[in-house]
Amino acid sequence: MIQELPIRNPKISPFRFKRYFEAKNNRVRIFGHCEVTGKNFEMHVPVEGFFAYLQGFKNIAEALTGTSEEEREFILTGTSPQGRKMHGAVL
Repeated sequence: MIQELPIRNPKISPFRFKRYFEAKNNRVRIFGHCEVTGKNFEMHVPVEGFFAYLQGFKNIAEALTGTSEEEREFILTGTSPQGRKMHGAVL
């Protein structure tokens, strides 16, 4: 079942696009449109780490150690790795 990704730390300005997730076979697919490029982006993370982050048991860097900083940025801000490069700086 596809669910909307909850926002743990809301930004001052609202997101233009929603992000979603679905769990399958011990992996979670997180997907949606990038806030900068408007293009679709998708990533996969382990179920255990993702839900530990969502429930607040661990911060995102501890929970999703196997993902890149750019991928974690998509979960936090909606900015894909490509959007981050276009933006020209760390957000």
